[in-house]
Amino acid sequence: MSVVRSEKPSWPRRGSKQNNTLPVEEAPKLHQTTRHFNRNATIVLVGSRGSGKRSLAFIGATHLGRRLVTEDQYFQQVTGLSRKDYLSKYGSKDFGRQNVEVLQRMLEDNETGSIIECGMSSLARESQNTLRHYAETHPVIHILRNPARIRLLLNLKDSEAARLEHADKSHQSCSNFEYYNLQDSNCECHVEEISQDRRIPNYSFALKDAKQDFSRFLDAITGLGAKQSAYESPFSVDALPPENRPYTYAIPLSLSDLINGAIDLPQLDSGGDAIELQVDMVTVNVMPIVSKEVARIRRTLGIPIIFHVDEVVSKDVGTILSLLYHAIRLGVEYLVIPLWLEDKAIREIVHIRGETKIIGQFIDKKAVSWHDPMWISKFDRAKQFDCHIVRLLRTALTMADNTDVRAFSSRVAMVSTRQPKLIAYNLGPLGKASVISNMIFSPVTHPAIRQKDSRPENFLITAQEAMENLYETGVLDGLKFVTFGVHVNYSLSPMMHETAYAHLGMKGQYYRFTGSSLDELAAISQDPQFGGAGISQPFKVEIMSRCVAHSRHAKAIGASNTITALRALPDGSPDFLLNQANRRGHAGPVCAWFADNTDFLGILACLRRNATPRNVVQPSKTTGLVIGAGGMARASIYAMILLGCRNIFIYNRTIENAETVADHFNSWAGALSTKGRVVTVLRSRNEPWPAEYQQPTFLVSCVPAHEVEIHSPADFEVPEQWLGSPSGGVALEVC
Repeated sequence: MSVVRSEKPSWPRRGSKQNNTLPVEEAPKLHQTTRHFNRNATIVLVGSRGSGKRSLAFIGATHLGRRLVTEDQYFQQVTGLSRKDYLSKYGSKDFGRQNVEVLQRMLEDNETGSIIECGMSSLARESQNTLRHYAETHPVIHILRNPARIRLLLNLKDSEAARLEHADKSHQSCSNFEYYNLQDSNCECHVEEISQDRRIPNYSFALKDAKQDFSRFLDAITGLGAKQSAYESPFSVDALPPENRPYTYAIPLSLSDLINGAIDLPQLDSGGDAIELQVDMVTVNVMPIVSKEVARIRRTLGIPIIFHVDEVVSKDVGTILSLLYHAIRLGVEYLVIPLWLEDKAIREIVHIRGETKIIGQFIDKKAVSWHDPMWISKFDRAKQFDCHIVRLLRTALTMADNTDVRAFSSRVAMVSTRQPKLIAYNLGPLGKASVISNMIFSPVTHPAIRQKDSRPENFLITAQEAMENLYETGVLDGLKFVTFGVHVNYSLSPMMHETAYAHLGMKGQYYRFTGSSLDELAAISQDPQFGGAGISQPFKVEIMSRCVAHSRHAKAIGASNTITALRALPDGSPDFLLNQANRRGHAGPVCAWFADNTDFLGILACLRRNATPRNVVQPSKTTGLVIGAGGMARASIYAMILLGCRNIFIYNRTIENAETVADHFNSWAGALSTKGRVVTVLRSRNEPWPAEYQQPTFLVSCVPAHEVEIHSPADFEVPEQWLGSPSGGVALEVC
């Protein structure tokens, strides 16, 4: 094994002869197997020792609500002996045979509803044949990790590490997905402890980043991520995939720039709706390099990845196909397929894509006019293969080409109202106007990216500049927003929102309005430029009765912290909500309000991200505690219910208000608990914690920091007897 070095290699730039002559490691031969599985199909993790399989299996089982099955435990369950004792008693030959039999039985007994962590028996040829067959109907994920990291964790000699790495490569042929387990930034101070004791609190906290990454990966490959839109309202940017939203942007990043350190990924946060990873180099070990960079993008930015093999990187179709297959193994969200590939190759890729969406691409190098029928034929070719999106590009020779491409897009829209979506624009400095008018994944750059050469595709603007142009040309309207409540003078919302508007290139105003009645808000909203309002105390519950439509979350919570203006159709009635959402950047007569609640999203994110795997929610055991009984307290209870918590306590100085909140949620969600209730009122802070319940691992304080109606601010301390959780927990102070 070659020694992993700390310095970054200097890779050749794209298009160089060096890149075209280097062979590429061939992708695993599971091409013909579809990756569409039963929603409850068991997921199997394979990989070498030290790759983190067991920790990831635990995280995955918790996230998906599955049984966790480990091969070590199953072996002892079946044989009555640990692996070590069995080997000592029966010898290596019988031990090897028993390993294979146990793995086969373990897979047969756990076809659904499980996450299985395979031990080293997966290296046996018979086991891999079994896994290869299993992968035809189940996700089998190969877990990779930096070899140097594994060598450190297992304290291996170079020769041992080389053998382990070589053996691990055999897992590629019996798996259909791959996950690169990046080093968690929280692990740096605890390497020795973590490798020795999984029970310590530091071990759980150290998995914080991995927990978020792997959970998102599982959502992507199982399709559950698409179901998470249930958390959103029609007006949330995450309620619809980017290709179904107007004016979304993709930042192209070259693989060579990423590995040479030319791009500081964290600076790209909020720069676009997706990252387009352009593979512009080929080396013999390009596959693990791609795996690692995909993992880095996901961890750092958490936005969809468009995978694109640069068509000049290699003239070998086999190399291009191997990279495309590898991207599907990584579960990327979007995959660019050149439409010049043979029909058979395109059909096979589409067949095995799983949840990855396909972008069929054609780049014209002959400057064919947009009026030429050739363009429609290319669109129809992509449609024939069930591509989700078609991307058609050419270099602009005159400014009139931008008008022509808009006219072409309009013609396509008239004959293809659903799938596939169309991306069409001109390349080069004369094509900027067409990039701005394009509505899906327009390519944009970022100040953190240095454009090193004058290639036509590098004449890009930023997403901020594109948005500014849309406002300047009247495509989008500047709107007015307000934070409304009795005490909002302290609010930082105007500063936060207007800073965000400026950063994103949006034209908008956000101001405070101190009001004593919702009638005052109704008067404000008559302005055609009114976009919506953030609702503060004491109106979060009262506002619900004033709105004609509510998100399912606002209904469940019984309170709203956000209203959005609904525009009137010519007859005065409100348009459909989805149409309203896709035109939320347009002014017009306001005829009604839509109520939503985003408080619970912030609380949910805080609790989920900071809860350690050790404090994972167990519905029958986990308890939560909420202090307060206002709109924020309601959102906190709702967030805990969504996390799976079924034992929630509420304390408020006015017991009647606490009982009202408890009755609301017990009526809505009481059936989720065997006790018939999910919320219980604590009547006194002097009483000990109820002995039949565990101490809370979620605590959210919603005590107002200012006077509410006639009540002065409360001076409240959580009593010590409520803070006895032996594993700690998450405490959130929302005010």
